[in-house]
Amino acid sequence: MTLIKYNPLNDFIPVTFGDMVEKMLNETPASEKVFAPAVDIIRHEKEVVLHVMAPGMAKEDFNLDLNEDRLVITGERVFPEDLKENYKTIESRFGKFKRVFKLNKEINAEKISARYENGILMITLPLVARKDTKKTIKIS
Repeated sequence: MTLIKYNPLNDFIPVTFGDMVEKMLNETPASEKVFAPAVDIIRHEKEVVLHVMAPGMAKEDFNLDLNEDRLVITGERVFPEDLKENYKTIESRFGKFKRVFKLNKEINAEKISARYENGILMITLPLVARKDTKKTIKIS
């Protein structure tokens, strides 16, 4: 058995400043159930891909909005009420969610695409093609 030192402040102080800001932006009434799906971010040579982990949802359950330089992903994972009496343990999360990602100038916002497959919403953010600025200047 491993002993872990209890720190009562862990329940009140976020791990990072970013976590604190996201928590404040996503505050909802206590009566409303919420969850934040995990997001993996993969950077390739010509694109950045977001993998939003949302098993049990359909593509119609998501909303993607581009507001200036912010990509906003919202949705709701609904608990199957007809199966409620059969559950013995529920470890997965249900409810509304909102994730916001600030896009930088490298992202070509006009060509963003998304698809949902096997419980993962994959959002492709193409990078702007860089122009080769290398050139030889002739001295006169």
